[in-house]
Amino acid sequence: FFNRPSPIHKVAKGGAMVSAMGLRVACLQFSPIHGRVQENLARADALLAARRADLEDPRRPLRLLVLPEMAFSGYHFSGGQHIDPLLEDSSSPSGLAASWCRRTAARLGCVVCCGLPTRARKRRRNSMLVVGPDGEVLDTYDKHFLYVSDRTWAEPGEGFRSLDALPGIPLRPIGLGICMDINPQDFKAPRDAFEFAMYHKEAGSRLIVFCSAWCTNHPDDPPEAFQSPLPDAYVFNETVRYWLKRLSPLAGQDVFFVCADRVGEEDLSLLGPRGASAAAAAGGSAGAEALEGTVRSTRNRFCGCSCVLSLSDGRTLGALGATEEGVLVVDIPVDQDEERPADRDAQAAPEPRAGALRGSAGSRRQVQGRGGRAFRSEADEG
Repeated sequence: FFNRPSPIHKVAKGGAMVSAMGLRVACLQFSPIHGRVQENLARADALLAARRADLEDPRRPLRLLVLPEMAFSGYHFSGGQHIDPLLEDSSSPSGLAASWCRRTAARLGCVVCCGLPTRARKRRRNSMLVVGPDGEVLDTYDKHFLYVSDRTWAEPGEGFRSLDALPGIPLRPIGLGICMDINPQDFKAPRDAFEFAMYHKEAGSRLIVFCSAWCTNHPDDPPEAFQSPLPDAYVFNETVRYWLKRLSPLAGQDVFFVCADRVGEEDLSLLGPRGASAAAAAGGSAGAEALEGTVRSTRNRFCGCSCVLSLSDGRTLGALGATEEGVLVVDIPVDQDEERPADRDAQAAPEPRAGALRGSAGSRRQVQGRGGRAFRSEADEG
């Protein structure tokens, strides 16, 4: 059914709710300013405040808030020294982004999953922080399949992950993923390997939480690809279709995919020499000067399209557009008999390890990735 047009066109845009009862989840979609963490935190607070009535409704409590990949730092960096001032220490959840996640989770009484760059000893990682409703850090997942923009500074995580349970969330296990994870590793694996989807099929994940900074173009794309902006409707349809395609091994199963993606643009010169070479190809000598920041060079656009997808029938339960900022709020339909065990699990959830980003949210399911490949565009994937 993933080739049918109807799931894409029957979308509830602008954060509309689709059911009267169920598991309430929210995805924050915005355009962070590169390197300006404090301003980005303030912008996130403002967007959440605008949806306070839906996020703080005691009759339908929010259970999960998801933010994009590297939500507050920006995405493109030239190397370790470039990103080092923004890394959050994985031995202590006290950085700006982690502190915001802990405060927000405690204030809203929900699980918060947020992308951020971290450091563990000498290792830099592109990570997802998982914080419980009490504000305590439950887990940190490290991106397993790295995109070309990650490889300038980050090391890959050890494997994919699915958590047995999270407080207040009746669907379980809960799978975690970051952007490139959904693609074939390094764009070199067979397209039908579906490493990410097959892992979560084998793990039995019922809910997949996905933090993303999905781009319309690859840094190595030809110059003309950056000079012809794609219509928003095209970006939305192709992006959601591609995600459904990459999740096709889970088609027909009672699984929900919750994705928070960012919007906005970033200059490819932020990638350093690689970005400058792309800029030079697109803009001649002016592009080459972009590395010193003297001109605006080639800019890469992020896709937005934050969404909640039902993989049992391919429906889009709710989505935001390709350029808008906002908070998507969706009630995922959940059977009442599923809610009771989860509530008991939430009350009996093990305490996370104090002072560590790598606590435990119950037992983890983790395996090494089985080789693969990554995303450029629907056309590249065929």
